[in-house]
Amino acid sequence: MLGFIVNPVAGNGRGAVVWKRLETELKRRGAVYRVRMTSKEGEAKKLAAELLQKEEVTHIVAVGGDGTVSEVINGISESGICCPFGHVPAGSGNDFARGHNLPSDALQALERILAAGKQKRIDLLRVNGQLAVNAVGAGFDGQVAKITNEAGYKRWLNRVRLGTLSYVISMLRVLVSYQPCRVMLTVDGKQEQLENVWLIAVANIPNYGGGMLICPGAVPDDGLAEVCVVSGVSRWSLLRAFPLIYRGAHVRHPAVRFFRGRHIRIQAENPLVVHADGEVAAVTPVTVEVTRQRQVVSL
Repeated sequence: MLGFIVNPVAGNGRGAVVWKRLETELKRRGAVYRVRMTSKEGEAKKLAAELLQKEEVTHIVAVGGDGTVSEVINGISESGICCPFGHVPAGSGNDFARGHNLPSDALQALERILAAGKQKRIDLLRVNGQLAVNAVGAGFDGQVAKITNEAGYKRWLNRVRLGTLSYVISMLRVLVSYQPCRVMLTVDGKQEQLENVWLIAVANIPNYGGGMLICPGAVPDDGLAEVCVVSGVSRWSLLRAFPLIYRGAHVRHPAVRFFRGRHIRIQAENPLVVHADGEVAAVTPVTVEVTRQRQVVSL
């Protein structure tokens, strides 16, 4: 039986609209399912665990954005019960859906889930006891995530379906005052001392931040994370190079380096804000690991 976790306020109300379409289709088909609506941040994790532990649910579907996806998968993990995961995108960024080539149309996404066809096991990233599905970022992008989540303009932009612009606005705000620093990066035991570091992104899929191809070579099921480091660049040069990220062309920029590994340790001269799937999760020093635990995803 399917269990749905719906975030009705995802995408500034798009979650509720999408669920209405799904519910109509499920009833038309005579499908048997359970549904739980979230009412606050963090609740999706608890609801996912409860559905698995207290109901006869064998497949969990998240209806919402990347935050809902991350919470639900953390809930599946905490339940101790393995089950396939499905996703109907209804957020503002929808990087998980992009990264796994899931349909953007709600009914098409539901059709794939109901068909119970193609599935794959994907890697997960663990940081401070929390699982990240898409990416972990430290430094500049961690601070941008923090500012974005606190900003009033994020809600307003979501309302007019321009939610991805909130990240760009926050980026410009942080760019003015952010101070890059020295970082010791350790990847699978190999240490690299990096000077004047702006950001370190540890990714499981190519994109984050609403479509930016920060780690174009990231593969979600290869057992490794791709690490992108931006360092040794001026503010003005960083600003000029920023548009390159949306098509992955930054890979040729001299200020950008890539690493790949399973165990990543980030230590910094100054404490850096760390985000996991866009939510502030820690400050450095921090360890990010590709877990042995893998999540089955319906495609």
